[in-house]
Amino acid sequence: MSKAYNRRAFLRYAALGATGALIAACQPKIVEVTKVVKEVVKETVEVEKEKVVEKTVVVEKKVEVEKEVTKVVEKAITAAPVKGELRIATINDPSVNAVMNILLAGFSAVYPEVKAKLEYQVGDYAEKMYAQAAAGNLPDVIWSADIFTVPFVANNVVLDVMPFAEKDATFKLDDIYPAILGLGRVEGNPGLFMLPASLDVVTMYYNKTAFENAGAQLPSADWTWDDFIENGLKIIAEKDKTGKPNVWALPSPGFWWAWLCPWLVGYGSDYLSPDGKKSLWSDPKSLEALEAYTSMWTKYKIGMPLGTDVGGDAFILGKIATYFHIPGLRKSYRENIGDKFEWDVQLMPKMPDGKHRTGMGTYGFSIFSKTKQPQIAWDFIKYLCSPTAQLIIAKGYAGSPLVISLANDPEWLNLAPPPANNKAFTDGAADAILPRTYPLECGSLYTGEAQQAIATALETVIREKASVTEAFTEVDKRIQPCLDKYA
Repeated sequence: MSKAYNRRAFLRYAALGATGALIAACQPKIVEVTKVVKEVVKETVEVEKEKVVEKTVVVEKKVEVEKEVTKVVEKAITAAPVKGELRIATINDPSVNAVMNILLAGFSAVYPEVKAKLEYQVGDYAEKMYAQAAAGNLPDVIWSADIFTVPFVANNVVLDVMPFAEKDATFKLDDIYPAILGLGRVEGNPGLFMLPASLDVVTMYYNKTAFENAGAQLPSADWTWDDFIENGLKIIAEKDKTGKPNVWALPSPGFWWAWLCPWLVGYGSDYLSPDGKKSLWSDPKSLEALEAYTSMWTKYKIGMPLGTDVGGDAFILGKIATYFHIPGLRKSYRENIGDKFEWDVQLMPKMPDGKHRTGMGTYGFSIFSKTKQPQIAWDFIKYLCSPTAQLIIAKGYAGSPLVISLANDPEWLNLAPPPANNKAFTDGAADAILPRTYPLECGSLYTGEAQQAIATALETVIREKASVTEAFTEVDKRIQPCLDKYA
């Protein structure tokens, strides 16, 4: 097991929020087409370890599935009557639970005599997956995310489902956006190790009322970052009695690869060479990109300073005019913003390469590499990528469709606003980048030496304690020795 992935830092990803994790918190369950009648808790086992109580709950479900779902699922899957149990490792998160309900409904329509045993994991998720995998008792299906793909594959935790995807005539691999599938793959490996839950493209949420009150132009698909800065200066013009803007143009610049790394690509560089053997944070084009990015806080000062506490979510409270995140936030924003102000979404501003560069990442589900019932596990997770399930997720404001055939479907594009511009989520996928892979020993963009080096450099520049060149040259000095040894 790699030490780089053997720590509690992994669970921070599952918490999401403004740090850049990819599950929008506080989203209620989706009840669309499926209706959960009752959940009966049959057995509860409590194990105390390090003062953390871990609960494994066996849930026996009675689920009514309306004709539309039943018809699609039965057509999609032909299976002989099977009895038994399918174990599923997951986390207790409202967004994940909502999607889980959809999977359970589709699965029970095909396997009515197979009980789904949900095992909610508490504590260090990655550590628990490794431990159970090593002992050979990991559940058949496991919740996963792009942060886990590389280490889970390297440690033989998850199964390559590509053979199932290629042989299953009901699974339309070519109807799924290749980019989002890439989050379940490993560079240089043709396998597929996770099916994603949503086309989670980072997109610009904006406070329409704040822009209008400032006399600024509303964001458009033609905007460049120069346009963003020009209008951002108008937004911060109105100050409070202490001299601080009443509304900042953009949030505090905490490090999230999906915010920072697309800038390097948009300026013609990257943070890793194509072969993954050279760190490029101090490449001249990278430094140009980093200078432009950090200038919004250091030169133009349109971004909220590091450490600013506004007493809650800055966008919901109307303290920032824009926020960049995934489509799953729509549900939370609709419920928590209400009629306090008008808001919508738009493509990220264009980079010098003319593209709307942004990041994308997602959570999804994988299969234990040593499961004794891989076919049943496959039938469970594959429903996630069906048009029916994806439409339910989209109509519940919990994600955007990852199947190409739904890209222009009015059933989700014309959902009651806000937001009105749902198409920005799918259009943004064309220019989005995926996180690159560092060797396990070097960490990743989420944890370990690589993440710490980048985050430290960014903070140092934003606090104006070092120049971009000084700070990010140091990043290469920290990362390159590890690449020399392991890449």
